[in-house]
Amino acid sequence: GVGLLTDTFIRYRNMIKQERVCDLLEELKKDVESMDPHEFDQEYLRSEEFSDILESILWRVVNTASEEKVHRFKMILLNEINHIYESDFKETFLDIAFRINDDQILILNHFREVKGPEPENNPERGVIDGRDARDEGARASLNRERDLLGFNESKYLFYVQDLVSKSLLFDEYVGAFGGAKPYTNLGITPFGEEFLRFIEGSPDQG
Repeated sequence: GVGLLTDTFIRYRNMIKQERVCDLLEELKKDVESMDPHEFDQEYLRSEEFSDILESILWRVVNTASEEKVHRFKMILLNEINHIYESDFKETFLDIAFRINDDQILILNHFREVKGPEPENNPERGVIDGRDARDEGARASLNRERDLLGFNESKYLFYVQDLVSKSLLFDEYVGAFGGAKPYTNLGITPFGEEFLRFIEGSPDQG
């Protein structure tokens, strides 16, 4: 009856979750064994903070069938073992890493790459430097409208709208470019840049 079906489903789900955790830990063990143990902060690895992030990552791993996301979480864990990333947004970043895919990370990376240098603080030119930098970013973003980074239009728009909703990208068209179409003048936010540094394990935390 229903009880038997429920028991079977629960046993199956538990088996799947156990396999996912075992697979991740086995891969992690191989990677850790190839690293220099003297570089690890042993005190941190025994800390409650590391236990918390490990538990958070394992919870997300058992709840996804996506190999790309499992790999992403494995790399985050390896980065955390090798270099502690100091941030108040770790849990938020883990949640975002669970909810977006590799295509969206590719889009984020694109906007980080096309972002120009920070405008110089030149009192003689006032805000002109900043406006020029924004205009350059706008042109780069508008150029992408023609090829959409290789995605079809509907998928691209869904991806960037989702990234804007998560505060990883911003859309500057409103009030700044008149009749420009939405999502044609995008840029990466400081929060988006920090998210990329977190999943990449960058020691440069800006």
